[in-house]
Amino acid sequence: MILVVWFIVLFLFMTMTSPAHAQNSYSEFERGLQLSGPQRAQVEGIRNRYINEWQSMRRESARKRMELKDLGRDPGANADRINRVQGELQELDIARHNSYRQYRSEVSRTLNDRQRQQYNTFCDQERRKRMRERSFGPGRHGR
Repeated sequence: MILVVWFIVLFLFMTMTSPAHAQNSYSEFERGLQLSGPQRAQVEGIRNRYINEWQSMRRESARKRMELKDLGRDPGANADRINRVQGELQELDIARHNSYRQYRSEVSRTLNDRQRQQYNTFCDQERRKRMRERSFGPGRHGR
């Protein structure tokens, strides 16, 4: 189940926070969720179906970001090529977001109402936390 925790947190937040903090946060959350054995197996099966897709998207996104960085350093770079790579990167971000929404929906369907509420609340809080960190940087929170 720790692997489920790690991949959810990794995918959602692309860890700007330390992995230990994210894991502790989810471990505490998981204990309160109290998944049954069959639920745990279902969630793990769902996660396993998405893992390769997510890893592939992360690798491709990293490759595109590196390509864009290299193009940005090249004064003779073709503006059309830069725009194309930026568009491809945006498409990957949209695909990753859609894949995660689908994953989250599938996981949510395996949970009872109480668990689903806890799961959604946790995911939303972590998403907001990541957005704050992206906007203001880790630990600054706008101050």
